[in-house]
Amino acid sequence: MKLLSKIFLPQKLPENTLQESLKVILPFKPKNIHLYEEALTHKSQNIKDKNGYRINFERLEFLGDAAIETIISAYLFEELPHANEGELTVMRSKIVNRKHLNELGENLKIADLLLSYNSSKQFGKDISGNLYEALVGAIFLDRGFEGAREFIYKNMIDPYIDLERLDRKISSYKSYMIEWAQKKHLSYKFVSQNDVNNGNSSYYKVHFYINQKKISQGRSAKKKKAEEIAARRAYYMIKPDINGKA
Repeated sequence: MKLLSKIFLPQKLPENTLQESLKVILPFKPKNIHLYEEALTHKSQNIKDKNGYRINFERLEFLGDAAIETIISAYLFEELPHANEGELTVMRSKIVNRKHLNELGENLKIADLLLSYNSSKQFGKDISGNLYEALVGAIFLDRGFEGAREFIYKNMIDPYIDLERLDRKISSYKSYMIEWAQKKHLSYKFVSQNDVNNGNSSYYKVHFYINQKKISQGRSAKKKKAEEIAARRAYYMIKPDINGKA
């Protein structure tokens, strides 16, 4: 990727102010500050480079997402030498998920540095996670893989990741209950039906059955969410049997 020689922002932090702000976030001094300006620029700024391409954080967000997954994958590969592909994938999904990325971005207060004509609060709860990924993308281009790795270890792995705790964490109750039922050679099924409330809003009501016996139910505007709710309730209803006999 050809690095931008200069980015002119209609509403931008003075360069020295951005440098000072990044000191709190980064474990090193940026070589190319303009990459970080791009990582903190919202498309509402409507900026283009000399070739007419839009300048905003979205491309760096794409790159940062891939870099984070690669670094976490390498970390898990080294730390869990006996885990198979499926187990590694599950563990990675527990670490690299939207909720966790949002929390990381919020902890670093990256959204406070967003260059936009609108308040960052108008962009939804995912803006902090998106900017975190974009920042990693900027670091990757500025400092290479090792720089991105250093940042991820300092801000994600070292302070937050406990593999033993994560191994016990259930990321999807539906997947867990299906795997448990299969392991115990039990039949299971999710049965859904439309449910309309007094306000005429449409919902899904899902019943979860094991060996033809209804165990639990869930209700939500989204079918998958209703299934997850039903599975979670089933898990806690029969948790002693799962923990004692699984």
